[in-house]
Parts: sequence; C-alpha cells; structure tokens
Amino acid sequence: MTELKLIPRSEVDERYTWDISLLYKTEEDFKKTLKIVKQDINTFKNNYENKELSFELLDKALKEFENLHEELYKLSHYAELPMTVDRFNDNVVNNATLFQEVSSHWASNMSFFKTTLIDLDKEFINTFVNKYRPDLKYFFEKIIRSKKHTLSKDAEQVISNFENLPNFYHLYEVTKHEDMKFDSFEVDGKTFENSFVLYENLYEMDNNKDIRRKGAESFYSTLRKYKNTSANEYISQIKKEKMIATMRGYDSVIDYLLANQDVNRELYDRQIRVLMADLAPHIRRYIKLLAREHNIKDMKFADCKINLDPDFEVDMTIDESRSYLKKALGILGDDYVKMIDESYDKRWTDFPKNIGKSTGGFCATVPNVAGFILLSWTGKMNEVFVLAHELGHAYHFMNAGKHQTMLNFDCSLYFVEAPSTCNEVIVSNYLLKNSTDAHFKRWVISNMISRTYFHNMVTHYLEAVYQDRIYKKVDNNEMLNADVLSDVKREVMEEFFGDSLEINEGAELTWMRQPHYYMGLYSYTYSAGLTIGTAIANKIEKDNNHAKVWLNTLSKGGSMSALELARLAGCDVSTEAPLKEAIDYIGYLIDELYNLTEELKN
Repeated sequence: MTELKLIPRSEVDERYTWDISLLYKTEEDFKKTLKIVKQDINTFKNNYENKELSFELLDKALKEFENLHEELYKLSHYAELPMTVDRFNDNVVNNATLFQEVSSHWASNMSFFKTTLIDLDKEFINTFVNKYRPDLKYFFEKIIRSKKHTLSKDAEQVISNFENLPNFYHLYEVTKHEDMKFDSFEVDGKTFENSFVLYENLYEMDNNKDIRRKGAESFYSTLRKYKNTSANEYISQIKKEKMIATMRGYDSVIDYLLANQDVNRELYDRQIRVLMADLAPHIRRYIKLLAREHNIKDMKFADCKINLDPDFEVDMTIDESRSYLKKALGILGDDYVKMIDESYDKRWTDFPKNIGKSTGGFCATVPNVAGFILLSWTGKMNEVFVLAHELGHAYHFMNAGKHQTMLNFDCSLYFVEAPSTCNEVIVSNYLLKNSTDAHFKRWVISNMISRTYFHNMVTHYLEAVYQDRIYKKVDNNEMLNADVLSDVKREVMEEFFGDSLEINEGAELTWMRQPHYYMGLYSYTYSAGLTIGTAIANKIEKDNNHAKVWLNTLSKGGSMSALELARLAGCDVSTEAPLKEAIDYIGYLIDELYNLTEELKN
C-alpha cells in the first residue's frame, strides 16, 4: 500500500493556502495594472531620459520611480508566487508570462535612470541629500561607490536586458520540479512515494533507519540521472556572473557578488574560515551523540537530520501553532503578536504539501500588503521553528515597509537572516524556560541543534564553502563539470564532519538540492544572520527592554549598512567576537544534551 502521497493542488484545503487577492482583488485588476505600469514606464522615460536634473526635478523623479517600483513589485509577486505552489496550472503560467513581458519592458526602458544617478556630480548629490532626501543618504553613498564599476549607458542597458532573460535558476526549477520523477521504495511491506518535498521534509529525519536510507537511495539515484543537466545550468550561471564581474573591473567574481550585498571581503572570509576551524568539532560531538543514542554503528550523512530521542515526538496542528508562536514571540511586543494573528487570519502562509509545489520555505514580503510564507507543513512541532523563522522575515520587511521607501526597503544580505534566526532562538528559549521536564528540554535543545543551528550554520555553511571553492575555480579558469562539482562537495563534507560520519554514496550530489546557488553568495549569510540573531535573542532573554531596540533596528530597512544595523541592534560584527560567542553557545547546548542524556539514564 502507499503510505504517503502528494495530492493535486486542486484538492488542498483553501483555508491553509495563500490569499493572493491581498495583492489584487481580481485577475482582471492585475491585468489592468500591468497595462498601466507599462504606460507609466514609457512616460517616465520620456520625462527624465537625457534631461538635465535640477534638485526639484530629481526629487520628483525619485518619488515617481519609487511608486513605479512598488507597483511592479506587487505585480511580480501576484504573477510569480503562484508558480511556486501550482506550477502545472496553465492560468498561473500564463499570468507569469504576461508579467515577464512588462518586466522586460522595465529592463529595456528604466536602466537609464541608474546611470543618470551615477553620473551626477558628488557635490550635487550631497547637497540634494541634505536639502531634499536625507532618508536616502546611504542609498546615494552606495551610488557614489559604484561609479568606478559602472559601464557606459549603452552597456548598462545591454546588461539589464541580458539579466532579464529567462535565467538558469528557471531552468534549474524546471529540471527539479517538472522533469525529476522519483522511484518509490518499500520498507516493512509498505510503499513510500518519494519527491523533493517528501524526502527533505519527512524521510530524511524519520526515526526509522531503513526509511531514511532507502529514501536517500531513491532520492539520490534520481538526482544522479540529472547531474549533467543540473551541472550545466549551475556552471552557466556562475560563468555569467564571472563575465559581468570582469566587465565591471572586478578581479574576482566573489568581490563582485559581495559588492552587490554591500559587504566587504573580510566579513565573508571570516565566516568561511572560523566556522570550519571552531564549529566543526562541536558538530562532530553532536553527530557522535546521535549515533550513540540511536545505536548506529555506521553513521552516515543520511542519518544526521534525525532527532536525538527516537521515542519522543511532538505533534502540532496548524491551528495550534498560532498559540505557541504568540506565546513564544510575545516577548517582542503587542505589534508582533498582532502580526502573527494577521498572518493566520489573512492567509499569509501556504501550508499544504501538493504536486507542483516548490521545496523548502521562504517569505516574500510585499510592503503594506503581506508577508507571503511558503511551507510544506508536516504536522510536527519542528515546523513551528520554520514558521517562526519566516515570520521573522515577514515582520522585518513589513516594519521596514512602514518606515522606508522602496529605495531603502531591501537590506544587505549579510543582515537579512538575522530577524528570522533570532526568532528560532527566542522560541527555543521560551520552550526551555517554561518546562522542567528533562525529556522535553532535551528535545528542545536537540531541535535547536538539528533545525536552527544545523540547518543555518552547518547545511548552509557547507554550501558556502562549496560555493567559495567553485567560484575560485571560476576565477582561475579551471575546468568544471558535474564530477568536479561532486568532488568538491564531498571534500567539503568530509573535511567538516571528519570521523563522525560517512558520506554515503550519492550525498556528494547535495549540491543539486539548493536553489541558493543561483542567488549569488547567499548561503554564507545564514551563519552571519544567525550570529547576530543568537546574540540579540539572548540579549532579549536577559532584558526584555532590548526587544524595543531590536524592533527599531528592523524599521531601518536598507537605510544603513549591515555593520551599522548590527551595531544598532547591539551586536558589533566588526570583530569576530559575536561569531565566536555563537559557536561557544552551540558548544554549550551540546554539553547540555550530553548532561540531560545522562540525567535521563540515571
């Protein structure tokens, strides 16, 4: 018989899906707005291209640009979010196609404005900022810094058009969600269907070793069939990035990508270097504890996502999760609790597992509308941590949207994962503080390690080291193919895990699992964000008043650098001290797991 099965999108409970009408009430409104925005793009270009800008005209142009950008942002989410949950729906695909035409029109007609701003005299900019737009001080600081890497107006137009073409991430998603078909597998007479969602959300962390390992065999055997196609997609992506980096005068593609994040190389290199040296020993101790408690003599990578206690599980319904989150995150204040209620009442979150839905989780926030969260709810309490993570993103950008214009809406990627990971630590602290049961406390800490820290500071960190080594090969013009990618991934995993586990056959194909590789240097930012998030969560735990400092920081959007944002929040990442403290905290939690394990045995 079939134990688990993904259902068509048409059969899911609508109560637990996105309400996309929060963006536009009807599809007709969406299509009408597409036409209006396309006309407004033409008007903007006619009004401001090749015009000498006075202070007043620049002020007017910026406000019109921000309004246009905000509307385009809404349109993109209405068109593209449904593709992540229902990619086999023809109407959904058609709306995405309609938006793509307007997006291309934007790319072809609006890139001139960027070069117009960059061409402005520095003294003119400073006077304008002081007199008209002090809120854009940091925005124009970045404009001034980008001058030396900006090409001619025509070249920038070509790059803008080029970057708007259907990209390699799109091809990766097609391969992953439309072409890959996974074989089912049998355990104890039961048949289990397999897919990206089922493997990553259920089988990979199942307490039954046979389910984990046979699920892994089925999963990786399918990935292997597509490794050359996937490698070609990824290599084409990074070679495109290298080409643009070279055009802009960067010696390394890494420096080009970090410049886009407004992050210096020192901060990036520190994450890569310190975590391998200092975090790896703690994680090896944790893996060995897992192996001991599960009586696994041949611990493999396929086993490392399991819970420490095979006999202790906490179930959780979607409706119950609201109460848990309101209690746990209530320490952040009434506004935060109101947002949590709003997210449930207005259907911000898409919970179901269904055919045609993307894997993993994310939050796509449209200012003054909603934070649209994607999950695949499993009915286990560990999903509460995932939801807390995504609600951290939602509050961050809803708050920024209230206080900042679109030019200051996005913040540096170095900081972007801090609000989300902070929430995970806050939820864990709440659960630990409100229980005296050693069994439950061990489960909470185990979940902190296996979900919060393993996911963000191990899984994503290993991706980051892999990316770092691949990008350096690109810089050196070394040969790349699927086997090289797999060899590098295996080397990174073996170096980090040491003798704590065996990299089972197929696990070297883990590079095929993450979409982050198509988003520049994104993976390393999880450990950077969790460094800040851990520090802030523990400050709030010690002094509830620090929550006000934190929420004020989250209102700043991109009006400050990542260093300034972290410093304002009370975490100075200009030194390695916060990173070392976060690693020490992980070591402390693992010590607690050993102590609680011994206590329960006695």
